[in-house]
Amino acid sequence: MALYELQDATLAGIEGQGYVFPVDTFEGKQYRGVFFANDDEAAISTDIDEATFEGTIYHKTTSGEGDVTVDVTNIVDTAVGKRADFKVV
Repeated sequence: MALYELQDATLAGIEGQGYVFPVDTFEGKQYRGVFFANDDEAAISTDIDEATFEGTIYHKTTSGEGDVTVDVTNIVDTAVGKRADFKVV
């Protein structure tokens, strides 16, 4: 199992750290991700539909930089700032 590390990234133009990772589901392989905003006042919300994530994308055995279209599914306030969970469209 791969260990994922936070990398510099942007979500809808907001600077922060995050990554995209694969998930095996009954429908096949899907991609999900996590993003932590650098700015506590960042305008991240679940109202963001089809935003662009730019950063590290992990695959089963490789990783690389890229950009994907995502839907934000959950926002959580954490000690290090706002965390956005998303799924790749």
